[in-house]
Amino acid sequence: MRKYLFTLVSLLFLGCNDGSQTFVYDKQILDAKIECMSLTLSPPDKKIEETLNSLYDFKKECHYELVVSYKTSITCNSNQNTDKKLHGLPQSYLRMEIKKDGSLQYTYYKDLQENLNSKDLKNGFETIKENLHLQ
Repeated sequence: MRKYLFTLVSLLFLGCNDGSQTFVYDKQILDAKIECMSLTLSPPDKKIEETLNSLYDFKKECHYELVVSYKTSITCNSNQNTDKKLHGLPQSYLRMEIKKDGSLQYTYYKDLQENLNSKDLKNGFETIKENLHLQ
């Protein structure tokens, strides 16, 4: 009975995970009050930038910087990755990093089965807002 209950609870938590990962490199960021952030987007994309600007009022001169990088339409032509192809390679990824004065503090990362869209950006930014104190 105990083994069954443990398995059921484990499956419950796995079902709630959206596949994203967060990494904290400096624990002080969890308590910091982030009053402003600048935005760096790589590669530049007007639609992605507009979506991010609708989520937060970015400023040019701030100690904190949100660095957003992504790749879409990922393909793998290497025969050395056959095993990974069988399990399904991601089509794209999204990485959102918070840096303070150039030093990496926090990362949100997610592999995506489809190309990046505004919902993925909103979900990623919402996760950051839940974890950090953005003003």
